[in-house]
Amino acid sequence: MPAPNRIYFPQIAAGGWRDWVEVVNVGPKEAKVTAIARDQNGNAVWSAEKSLIPFQCWVVPAEGVADRRGDVSLQIISDQPILGERHCHYGTQVLDFPGAAPELGTAGKRLFFAEVASYIGDFIRFLNIGEADAIVNVIAHDRNTGRVVGQFSGRIRPNGFWTLSDAQIRNVTGTLEVVSTQPIIGERHSHYQGGKSAVGQYGQVIDGSLGEPKRIFFGQIAPGQWYDWVILTNVGPKEAKVTVIARDQNARTIWSQDRTLRPFQCWIPPVDQAVKNIDVSLEVRSDQYIVGERHQHSGSQVLSFSGAALELGTIGKRLFFPEVYSGAYDWFRFLNVGEADAIITFVARDRNTAQIKHQFSGRARPLGFWTVPDDRIKNVTGTVEVVSTQPILGERHMHYRGWRTAISQYGQVIEV
Repeated sequence: MPAPNRIYFPQIAAGGWRDWVEVVNVGPKEAKVTAIARDQNGNAVWSAEKSLIPFQCWVVPAEGVADRRGDVSLQIISDQPILGERHCHYGTQVLDFPGAAPELGTAGKRLFFAEVASYIGDFIRFLNIGEADAIVNVIAHDRNTGRVVGQFSGRIRPNGFWTLSDAQIRNVTGTLEVVSTQPIIGERHSHYQGGKSAVGQYGQVIDGSLGEPKRIFFGQIAPGQWYDWVILTNVGPKEAKVTVIARDQNARTIWSQDRTLRPFQCWIPPVDQAVKNIDVSLEVRSDQYIVGERHQHSGSQVLSFSGAALELGTIGKRLFFPEVYSGAYDWFRFLNVGEADAIITFVARDRNTAQIKHQFSGRARPLGFWTVPDDRIKNVTGTVEVVSTQPILGERHMHYRGWRTAISQYGQVIEV
């Protein structure tokens, strides 16, 4: 799965929200990179260019400039492979998203949001990256029954966007299925705890373009003060038998449980109570197409991850994190989903010079994990490249502002 030459961010937010966007050239040659901001109708309203040597970063100066007249989307075009990341801040709330692209499994014609809830504030933005108008149908399913409880549609011009608010989603606690006539990216923001916490998730692409996963993974269910919440949904056409398995660092099974789910029915397995004193990973097995989402809470900090799978573009042998930051606390978890031991090499580069500042290796057993805390990374502000001998998923947790704010990102897969 090569890195793309074109990535998208569906929103640069106007008003009190502050956006930070970083782009990295992950190609072998110098790259000419262009950033283009567009309004709701797809009209270009701002652009900027930058040349980047391999592995050099660019913090795109869109904040306060591109969004002066209101919300915009951001498209990044390059003549070399690129990756990117966006953080959107308001107080202790932070939304974080990788740059989206079909090659990264984050744009497609059928998307799925594993959670919407009537008791929190939901906001969803759809960006049409196709060449014609997109007719987008939104189908809401009840969490407990899987039944359709609401549906409506909208239309989006090429490179334009469509925004949904709580008023349109209405009183639904469940899931959203989204079907489009053109490839789209769907970005969901959930705001709760009285505006102190936020979760950002892309709609998971379930159009089958990369396959239909029947095994998904979560790199961590955390011990101690962290509270974990996991939701699973059967998105297959038949009743599914679903099994969850928690394993320790050495892949020993600690706990498991089964459940039968009707199509589009959800299950919240009691993972937090079952393994509250042990640091574990979680595997989910199903005989039908399965997707999931995990939230990890501590005070105003929330980490959020979709269930990872090869078919969802979140597992591979070469991963890339566009940011590591010396001014915060970084923590990485690598879960080996291969059939042999994984030798995993961690390479940290400087943001401005692209020079390698630090590198080291670790090992993880099959279905075991390796954890890299902040003190192993040392004083690096830049990027992290991870190369493994077996397919892995990589989770990054970043804690800052006195442990009141957290950012969560999967390593972006640039080699399967």
